[in-house]
Amino acid sequence: MLVSLDNLQRDVAIDGDMERVARFVDAIIAAADTSEAALSADQLYWSLEPSDYADRPAYRVAMSDCVDRVLVHLSNEGRLVTWVTPSMLDSLALSEADAGARALQNLGRALSEASVECQDIDGVQLGFVETSLPFKASLILAPNLRELVGTVLGWPLLAVVPDRSFLYLWAAQHTDFIQRVGGVVVREYSQASYPISTEVYEITDTAIRAIGEFPKEE
Repeated sequence: MLVSLDNLQRDVAIDGDMERVARFVDAIIAAADTSEAALSADQLYWSLEPSDYADRPAYRVAMSDCVDRVLVHLSNEGRLVTWVTPSMLDSLALSEADAGARALQNLGRALSEASVECQDIDGVQLGFVETSLPFKASLILAPNLRELVGTVLGWPLLAVVPDRSFLYLWAAQHTDFIQRVGGVVVREYSQASYPISTEVYEITDTAIRAIGEFPKEE
């Protein structure tokens, strides 16, 4: 098992809560003890991850030069996120293609169970998503995004995802609004336990692509 301490180190640096170390160890032990019976195709998702990892996940698709979507499995209690391995797919009797399709379907289910809220900021409807999914940023991949969010905010959309639990959405026609969110994006990215990117994404019927990037703090 490969374990990264970077996120734990950032969390402790932010709030000084040393009990995080014990909870982190408990989570690692739980992951090691997870049996094949605990795996479920209903818990497969795509999660956005920065692509600068030292050891690459088994199943990933490039979103931009610095972000990938990675096939993950979420534990039943919703706390443990694990990169999917070939042996896990063997246990689930799923091909890579079928698992990827199921992961998108599950993101769609999560979005349908979420609530979409918006706030008017100088005539622009800024959208937020409330969900129990620990990596809400990945909901920009949901196949029903236009149906559930586009009807509220407009379509196509622009989005920022500085960390895995942060997501802003607004109509792509309001390109000037990009500069309004720059400071928030950079701050959230620099302080996040699970940072993703300072990029701005355009979401259309045919693609999700990065159209720019806010400079990161040194």
